[in-house]
Amino acid sequence: MNIVFLFNSDHPSLGGWYGASVMRRILGTNVLQSVDRTMRVSVGDVLTLSAVSKGANRTLAHLVAICRALYRPIKLNLLITDRLEATHGKATVFCWLFQNMMPETAHALHGQLESDPAYLGAMDIDFAHPGQLALFRNSLIEAYRLRATRCSVFYQMGENEDPDVAIREIFEEHGFRVDYEDTGARRTIFDNYDTLEHFNRVEDFKRVFSKFPGLSDSQTSDVTLTLEELHPKLFDAFASAARALERAETEEDLAQAAISGRRLLERTADYLFPAQEQKRNGRDVGKAQYRNRLWAYLQEATSEADISDPLVLTTLGNELDRLVKLFNAGLHADPSLEKMHMAFRDLVLWLAQVIEANPSRIRRPYLAYEDELVRFIKQVGHDDSEG
Repeated sequence: MNIVFLFNSDHPSLGGWYGASVMRRILGTNVLQSVDRTMRVSVGDVLTLSAVSKGANRTLAHLVAICRALYRPIKLNLLITDRLEATHGKATVFCWLFQNMMPETAHALHGQLESDPAYLGAMDIDFAHPGQLALFRNSLIEAYRLRATRCSVFYQMGENEDPDVAIREIFEEHGFRVDYEDTGARRTIFDNYDTLEHFNRVEDFKRVFSKFPGLSDSQTSDVTLTLEELHPKLFDAFASAARALERAETEEDLAQAAISGRRLLERTADYLFPAQEQKRNGRDVGKAQYRNRLWAYLQEATSEADISDPLVLTTLGNELDRLVKLFNAGLHADPSLEKMHMAFRDLVLWLAQVIEANPSRIRRPYLAYEDELVRFIKQVGHDDSEG
């Protein structure tokens, strides 16, 4: 789930630098330090006043209506309504947004914060909701990645010349080991994956796939977070498969869904191990040899992660071979919706295991934005030549 924790930034108990005060209160609960799950954290003010100022109607009633539409939970409602209502039109709401947080973690954190007078409660949010996408996901600063006591502080495209030492010290005071991570062109002007259409595709994937036997909201959310970091365009193929499966009625429909599964494997290979002319381990790894390229990635990723158990590579590789065979031919002989669901479930579970084998290698901070970066560089060069 994507879950926000809200605070009244004007509350006197937070002092002048309310960002640091809120951070200390959240980390001081000691809830996050025991969560062995990767979460991305965004922080900042919820810019409802700015949203209102862009419209013709700037009345308090209009602002309150926007706030009430914005703070609308879907599955998780931990809002302290009277405190939150009192901020509408009078105080700025500051929040921490956690992507990929489990509901039980949210309940534990809420329980520790509930007595804090500056705390306004928590709720889940939907990036496919226009207002929540604009004022939570796209307007906040994506700042950290957390997993248990490991913290990565984000920076963008060479901007780490003068890191914020105070932030690092606060994390370290609360038991975290801190490093710095380049997030590439993500969340910059080169990022075209911040639209409502994109997140509708993401939600289609999560909604459909989480219903398959053996998959859960938790697992699909976990995979979603990492696929976004590998290449958000993967959700074009995932959403296509999800929609095909949802409306499949005939053998031809199921055949089309199977093709989507093969394309997913091909796209994953393109991003994990791009085609090369030189052989790897005696195998061709050109554009058409996506299976060989995935094997090459598995061999390099497990070796880099210093995984000494040879069964890890063997298990992942054998499952890859089975999935390739399944989507290429196996599902066409005797297609059924149940078999298709199981095949896509196994694909997602395999991806989750591949990710877990070496999480840092999966991340491609510039890959998804390469076309926009190249286009920009060419345009700058063209302008310079004309000047």
